[in-house]
Amino acid sequence: MNDIMLRVENLSTSFFTHLGEVKAVRGVSFTVQKGEVLGIVGESGSGKSITALSILQLLKHPGKVISGRVLFKGESLLDKPEKQMRAMRGNQLSMIFQDPMTSLNPTLTVGEQVMEMIRVHQTVDRGLARKKALELFDWVKIPSPRERLNCYPHEFSGGMRQRVMIAMALCCDPELIIADEPTTALDVTIQEQILKLLRSIQGRLNSSIVLITHDLGVIAELADRILVMYGGMIMEEAPVEDIFYRPRHPYTVGLLESIPQIEGHARRRLIPIPGSPPDMLKPPAGCPFAPRCAAAMRICFEKSPEYSKSKRSRAMCWLWHPQAPPSAIFDRWRKGA
Repeated sequence: MNDIMLRVENLSTSFFTHLGEVKAVRGVSFTVQKGEVLGIVGESGSGKSITALSILQLLKHPGKVISGRVLFKGESLLDKPEKQMRAMRGNQLSMIFQDPMTSLNPTLTVGEQVMEMIRVHQTVDRGLARKKALELFDWVKIPSPRERLNCYPHEFSGGMRQRVMIAMALCCDPELIIADEPTTALDVTIQEQILKLLRSIQGRLNSSIVLITHDLGVIAELADRILVMYGGMIMEEAPVEDIFYRPRHPYTVGLLESIPQIEGHARRRLIPIPGSPPDMLKPPAGCPFAPRCAAAMRICFEKSPEYSKSKRSRAMCWLWHPQAPPSAIFDRWRKGA
């Protein structure tokens, strides 16, 4: 129990718009262990980023956390006033946002922005803050760090801007880092560099990392355990090797079949997931993936299933009910067809 860094219990978040209530996150529960890298994967609109913003109380109007608890080292975050949360964010808890160009202030040098973060949370003068910023720039492998401190965000490439965002997130040695799509819009070589950097950070600080992405390839590189989200809910949770070799939800299988396979000599067509994500203004009564699932049964449309749990994983699917008819959807993937 003492090893649990973050515990999220039955978290629900909605946006109250002129069209009605958009139920973006619905009853999400999970834990993050100390020193663990937890991956959260799912297509756009599945509720990944909203879950992260809800945890850190960064939701803007008209978003609101409806119910649930978020415990960081046993302390409830949702009950804390904004002043206390502001003191924790960037200090014990940090977030790396997915678009560094819009997250960085274009009118200030990157050095000023990193130094400001340091001075907000630590009692240091400008000279010590600049020294710490130089150390951080060197750590995240920004070339010529002394000269780069005086550059503006537009003078950096996308990969370098992301390194600045990582430096800002690390300035106070946080115990938990939430990385929201840290490799979005970066080419594959830069993606690999950013992932290596995150691995180095995790090893050096022993921080817990929540890695949010829609790219299963990124998840495979870094995560210890994976949550698969769809329609604001967790469809499946398992260690990374189980997700890739022993998936237990049809949505996970659909994501895997959409990935190009380079191993072996057989040519294989990509199999896209048909249909569109659910309308969260009117979320379905049953499994949110049922309208797009090739193995859906009548009950899938009528009632949301309970989690089928094993020692290391859980999956929210009626196919694992003892009375469910046999389905080849999981066997097909496991045999590599």
